[in-house]
Amino acid sequence: MFPLFSRDRRVRLSVKRFRVPVIVLFAAMVLVLTGCDFAGEKTESHEDVYPMYVDDNGNGVNDYVERSSHDSGGTETARSFSSEDGPRGMPMGPASSGHAFVDENGDGICDYAQNGSATWHGPGFTDENDNGICDYWDESSPRHHRHDGMQFQDHNENRVNDFFEEGTHRGPAHSFVDENGDGICDLAQDGSPTWHGPNFVDEDGDGRPDHWEPGGRGHGGGHHGGRGRM
Repeated sequence: MFPLFSRDRRVRLSVKRFRVPVIVLFAAMVLVLTGCDFAGEKTESHEDVYPMYVDDNGNGVNDYVERSSHDSGGTETARSFSSEDGPRGMPMGPASSGHAFVDENGDGICDYAQNGSATWHGPGFTDENDNGICDYWDESSPRHHRHDGMQFQDHNENRVNDFFEEGTHRGPAHSFVDENGDGICDLAQDGSPTWHGPNFVDEDGDGRPDHWEPGGRGHGGGHHGGRGRM
């Protein structure tokens, strides 16, 4: 009796049967590896939201920039001081993670949260290139702008966030206000939860960025590196 298939035909069929599971296995590996990468990027972008805003004492000032609950993104490496320690001017430029609470004008708010610099307050500070600026605000870092919080840029190199200045002001829910005439929007200097820069989201239409409201990704209460306070 003659075989139904020739030897060459049987070999080709065997190769085809073997090829199908190999292709399926390869596709599954690609999906798994790609899925891990996507998950990592998504987790990172969701956790690192700046600036986090918490106001447990209900005084309208971000707790992270007040004396009693000051959080500069790390362990403070210097002694806190205020206008009571002697006459000094408002500090210029950014301070590094772990900076001490400084309050030369005696208003109870850290001056580094009021001078328009790229100084980090709240959890989530990251500085892999060790240049004193959080990587999410550092244009030389690949992490730049990879978050949903306030952004920092200083193209005119005057050490003030361009989004706070008159010519380049970006306040989605308000106009530029400068009662003290220093060229910086007053609403970026009063410690209030006033959004400047892109990525403003306000789905409930109350004028306050959703990321800074209770339950928002940047609120900092009980999740994403926050203090666990609500």
